Amino acid sequence: MSIIDIPALSLDQRLEGVFGENTDPMFLLDERAAELIPDYQAIVWECDAKTFVFSHVSQSAEEIVGYPARRWVDEPTFWADVVLHHDDRDESVTYCASETACDRDHDFEYRARTADGRVIRLRDVVRVVPPMDGHPKRLRGIMLVVG
Repeated sequence: MSIIDIPALSLDQRLEGVFGENTDPMFLLDERAAELIPDYQAIVWECDAKTFVFSHVSQSAEEIVGYPARRWVDEPTFWADVVLHHDDRDESVTYCASETACDRDHDFEYRARTADGRVIRLRDVVRVVPPMDGHPKRLRGIMLVVG
């Protein structure tokens, strides 16, 4: 039994626990997501805040949307061009870019297309990580399947 009573924490509190510190390596966020939000299908990710090119996407992405996690990292516009539903693309990209430009953490919902043609709804919770240790400003996020 864990010292922390996970069910007693709100989802937002559990998400804060997953994010941890800005210096935490991404594998820790993956591990904490499995521990703190086991009742949600979640994709943990990190990208460059200027280019929105992903540097990390958890393996759970393949289970949830059906595309290999490697595609998110190898194809610079994969999330915007393939995953995002075309009707939500412009609004989602614009919102995320404007909030990021203002250095504001944010969250938003949008429809996503899966590899097998289904449409699912995702809540994307995004944290802005300021530049440090020679790294550019980054975004870290957790996409949760909702609805």
